[in-house]
Parts: sequence; structure tokens; C-alpha cells
Amino acid sequence: MGPPLGKGPNQDSLNTYIIIGQRCLAEKQAERPTMKAIIKELVKALNFQETHKDSLHISFEDIKLATQNFNNKIAKGGFGNIYKGEILSVNGPTPIAIKRHDKKRGQGEKEFLSELEILFEYKHENIIGLVGYCNENGEKILVYEYASNGSLDRHLNDATLTWTQRLKISIDAAIALDFLHGGVSPVIHRDIKSSNILLNGDWNAKLSDFGLSVIAPLDNQIIDFVVDDACGTYGYVDPVYFKQGFLTRESDIFSFGVVLFEMMCGRLALMQEYNDERMLLTRLVKCHHEEGKVDELVFEGIKNKIVPRSLTTFQRIAYQCLSDEREERPTASEIILQLKTALEFQEDIEIWEAKLPKDYKEIIHMSKTPGIYSKLSNKGLCEMFSKGILLQQGKVFFSLSSNGERNEMVSATMFSYENNISHKRKTIQNSRFRRVVKIMDTSDLKILMKITTQLLSPNVIYGAHLVFKFCEPRKLSSKLMYVNLKYQMGSETRHAYFATCGDDEWMMIELCRFIPHKQNIGFEVLLESMSRYYCGGGGIYVEGIHFRAINDETLKGAQRVLKSNSDSEQQASVDYDEITQLEDGGKLFSLSKASDKKCHTLPAKKVLYDTSDVSCFNWKSLDEPESRFLEVVELLSVQVFRIKCKIETEKLSADTKYACYLIFKLSQECHGLQCPVKVQDVLLRKNRELKFLYFRSPRSVNLHASGRVPEQREDGFMEVIVWEFNSGNKDHVPMSLKLRCYEENMSGLIVYGIEFRPK
Repeated sequence: MGPPLGKGPNQDSLNTYIIIGQRCLAEKQAERPTMKAIIKELVKALNFQETHKDSLHISFEDIKLATQNFNNKIAKGGFGNIYKGEILSVNGPTPIAIKRHDKKRGQGEKEFLSELEILFEYKHENIIGLVGYCNENGEKILVYEYASNGSLDRHLNDATLTWTQRLKISIDAAIALDFLHGGVSPVIHRDIKSSNILLNGDWNAKLSDFGLSVIAPLDNQIIDFVVDDACGTYGYVDPVYFKQGFLTRESDIFSFGVVLFEMMCGRLALMQEYNDERMLLTRLVKCHHEEGKVDELVFEGIKNKIVPRSLTTFQRIAYQCLSDEREERPTASEIILQLKTALEFQEDIEIWEAKLPKDYKEIIHMSKTPGIYSKLSNKGLCEMFSKGILLQQGKVFFSLSSNGERNEMVSATMFSYENNISHKRKTIQNSRFRRVVKIMDTSDLKILMKITTQLLSPNVIYGAHLVFKFCEPRKLSSKLMYVNLKYQMGSETRHAYFATCGDDEWMMIELCRFIPHKQNIGFEVLLESMSRYYCGGGGIYVEGIHFRAINDETLKGAQRVLKSNSDSEQQASVDYDEITQLEDGGKLFSLSKASDKKCHTLPAKKVLYDTSDVSCFNWKSLDEPESRFLEVVELLSVQVFRIKCKIETEKLSADTKYACYLIFKLSQECHGLQCPVKVQDVLLRKNRELKFLYFRSPRSVNLHASGRVPEQREDGFMEVIVWEFNSGNKDHVPMSLKLRCYEENMSGLIVYGIEFRPK
């Protein structure tokens, strides 16, 4: 007989029981509970136990409703039919499977209670979940989670069920078996077969049908049960059982071995031959094994896609399960280990080999010690390439991105330096290379990077980044820092204003983007200077130039704000194309108008911080009848100007996010204002997040998430966002901003006013 229903304790019930027991053992008599208190706590523990059981009970009427009066039969089990139903849950309609025990079977009561007990007490992700049960009016019904892909036996001869999937299903089932065998009160399933292994929508395996299962007595950890009635399914049953008359854990292992060969051979354990004679798969496997021809039994639909080492490992552990001697059979945990090894062999070729570069052997040969990589698996090589490998006498660092694109970094020791006195080679921590170059005078770099890239992926967009670090440790308030690197590409002088700081304190500044049309391309840049004032006087360490594939999000971010111009791609040198090239003042993006929200405009005279200092700007009157701005301000030779006002929220829509746009033009005499302008919220000094804007369209290398770029308006003016806020419920919203232009004055900037529009 199986164990009685309700053997295992509910956790709340057990905790309540233990706590009152511990109080009874208190050293001081005064701390021990009275008998009345003990009875009260024991009753509470009993209620926890009984309530927990009853919470899973489902009425017969509800089950009839869920199955439409048992009108959707999906399978026939050993003790009754199985139906599909549907119940309502917090996630909406949820499918369920319902097994209705056949009343005509005299043993239905025992099997029902046995399965209910095990499913109630032994919960695991690879064991079918119990949703509820019904035991009323002679009806004995179990309600399970629904496995949408059905049972394994239906898919054995389906070639679309790949070898990798079969291995994963095998591992899931072995994990379930190990969980049952390895508990405090181990369970023998007694009916392991492919039809009792269910597959959910993700093809994860769930062991089911515990009607014949038995649990070891708590006082006997040796599970030897004398069985006086037939159990299991012919073709899966341990042959030792017929000789000795009892089952052990090893009996389940034999049955599981049969299932493993079913998956390998694509056929059931009991087969019909041409002469209608039934043939056991185990007998066929053993005959072929003796002749060394087990491979002939492999299912033809998947045979050509199985990695030989994976198949050999699988066959070895599966055949060990069928051993005539029980003590020679592996445990479930040993099976899991070997099946995972078989899966690793399969995936190493099927998945990881495809991720390796086709010329990975040639790349490894370029390293200093190619021999250390020869013993690595394909997965190990992929992991090694993702971390990076040193090539060409340690002067080139090669790596693969997560999507397989090739990245290359060239050491700064390979560059040419005109001023050798201020350039020294140093060994520092956290560098990819053995040595970096220390440069004391950043205002006179004179670094010529004339190199040939050898390992980049053709027809992929790359960014060329200078990688450096400050010699003197400093605490950065942001991962974005202004450095203003001046450099030459061909005959053109360029600026890259911002460097981003990584977690390792190395900073990167993008110089350009290009598409290599072949692996070996020439790259030449002359670095002239870096802002000494902002970089400090301690100098920098230069690690090298990093050619890194541009990911989709970075590219999309640039495309959202940079105009699409078929003429923007122009040849920058013989070997690479410039990807992003903008004309000054071009239209970058358009802002949709929110017709149902209020807008508000203030002229420059109302918002400039100090109108008395005439040396900073000139007032000009406009003779434009249609213009909303009758008077404008032209800034003179200043680097800083301020905007200050109180926004009357009654002129704005309530509870709306607004953007404040600075309306401006650049005079015909203005040739500057290429660099970014820092925007500081004076009222929020503690907020150290950097905000930048541009008065001219920047190159893509200077376009960052915090940068705001100008837009050409329909009325002929330009506008750029300087501030954002929520209108809220206050009468006034104070605004006080300081705009600082890096290293340039704002001469030629004509300010018309500011406009508040919903963002």
C-alpha cells in the first residue's frame, strides 16, 4: 500500500509545532508555557495542516465546468482518461489537464491517494505540477498543469525534435528522477516511460503519473519493497524484478535507460516487426552492442547532425543503465553528469564552433603562445576571444563582440612621436598591453597614428577610439568629460570634445566612423592637442587606438538626431569612408506640435539675467512686422550668459512635461560656436549630471545622450532645448540657468527669446 494522504507536514504547521516544543524546553520554569497554551498552539498547527490540504480541493461541478462536462479528451492513462480544461487565474484563462480515475477499477483509490500524496509533497520544476484534486461522490480526479507539447512518446520519430532537444529533455527527466531518489524519504516511480514524460511549451520535461509510486518509510532508508501485484509497463520493467520480486531505485534507472535509447533510436520500447512479432528495444540494443553496431540504431532523421563524441558519451551511460547487475547501474546524479557532458560536446560544435571566426586558427597562431589554446573547447575559445587575446608580439589586442563582430586595438607603442622627450613607456595595472605611453604635455601631443588594421570585419560600421587615462587619480563627477582633442585626418582639422569613462577608469574618445571594405586597411590620424586646462597638468597614459564595431543602439541614436543626407558620406581617404558628416546649420529633427496643450513665449529682454552690462551684448530692434520678437540680443565676446525667470504656470497646461527652447540665430560674421555649451541649473547645484547643447550641428563623434542639437524652425529661426520641467500645480516655476561655452566666446549669437512647449 502507498502511504496515507497527508503524511508530510505543512511548513507553517511544522514551524508552529517546533516553536511551542522549544518553549517547553526552556531552562527557566517561568518561561515554559502552560498546558492551555500548548494545546492552543497544537490546535493552530493542526489547522495549518488541514487548511493547506483543503485549499487544493476543487468541487466536481467546477471540474465539469472547466472541461465542458468532460468533452475534451486528450489521452487515456492506465487508471483513467485525461481531459483538457481551462480555469481562470490572475493571468487570465489558464489551461489545465484533468485525470479522471475510472470507477470500475478496484485499485483506483490506492493509486489516486498515492499520486496525490507525492505530487502534494514533492514539488519540483521537472515534476508535473498539482493544481488541485476532487474526492467526492465517488469521483477521484487530479488536476495538473497543462503540458502543451504532450508526452515524449509522440515525438520520438519526429526529426524536428533535434538531438540537442532530446539531450535537454533527458537531462530534465534525470534531474526529476534524482530529486525523487535523493530526498529524505526517497520515492521509487515504478513506471518510468516516454509516455509519462510530458513536455511544456518550452520543451521542458515534466515527469508525471505517480499512481504506482512508493515512498520509503521514514525509519528505513533502504528501499526494498516486496511487490505482490503487477506494476510498470512491459518493455520498461527491470528484468531483475521478475527474478527477485522487489524494486529498488536501480529499477527506475533501468526504465530510464530504455527511455534514453527510445530517444536515440526514434522508436518505442515495444515494437512491431514485419512478421507481427513484438520486439523489445532493449534486446535489439544489446544484440547490436555485442556486435559493435549500436550506431546503426540511431534515428535516421537526426543521425547526420549528431556530434560523434556526444553520441558516444550518451550511448555509454544509457547502456550502463541496462546492466543486468543492479549495483553496476549509475545513479541519477551520475546520469545527469554524463548527459550534460554529451550536451556540451554537441553544443560545442553546433553552437560555439559557428561563433568562432573562420580564420581563428590563423589568429591564434599570431599570439605569443598558440599552444595554450590548442586544448580549449570551441566554447572556451569563444570565451577567450570575447575577453580578448594579444597578438603580434603583444602589440595588438583582438576580441569578438557578443554578436561575433571583430574588434581590434593597436598599442600606443606602435605610434610615431615627434617629441620623444615628453613621451615615455610605462607599465601600469589594468592595461591590455604590457606597456603604455605616458605623455606629460597634452597641449602638444604630436602623435602620428599611421597603422594598418588587419582583423576587422568587412562592411561593418566601426568607430575609431583613442583610449587613455589620467596619470593623476581623480574623482570624476560624470562618465562624460570634456577634453577637446584636436586632430587631423588628411587635410582636415577636427575636434572630438567628449571622452567617456569606463568602469576601469580608462577613457575613450571617438575620432571617426568608417566601413572597412576589406580586412587590411590603412588608418592615419595626427593627434595635435588636448585641453590642458580640463585634463590637468599631470599628463595622460595612452593605451592605444581601439577599432570597435558600432552597435545598433548607438547607430540608431545618432540616426534619430542626425539628418539623413545621401551626400553626407564622402571619401575621407583611400581606405575608409567617413560615415557621419554634417553641414553647419542643417535640419536635424522635427518636433511634433501638441495642439491641445498650451505654449508660452518670452522675449530675450524678459529672461536675460543682467541687462545692465552693455559690454556683454547689444540690443537690436527688428523691423519685421510678422515677427513675435521686436527686440533681440546679440552676444559679444563672452563665454557665459545666464537665463533667469519665473514661469507662470497658469499660462501652461497642468501636469505636463515641458521643454524650454532657446530661440536664436547666428550672425553672418559668426564663425565659432562649434564646441558644446554646458548648461547648469543654478537652483539645483547638487545635481552634478552634465547637460550640454550645441548651437551648430555636431559631428556624430560629439553626439552624446546628454547633448542637445539645434533644429531649423519653419519661421527661419533656430531652436535648441536648454531645460525641461513638469508644470505641476505651483503658481510659478523658477528657472535660473548658466550657459558656459568651452574655450570659445559666443560672439555672433543672436538670442530672440525662449519658448515653452510640451515635450
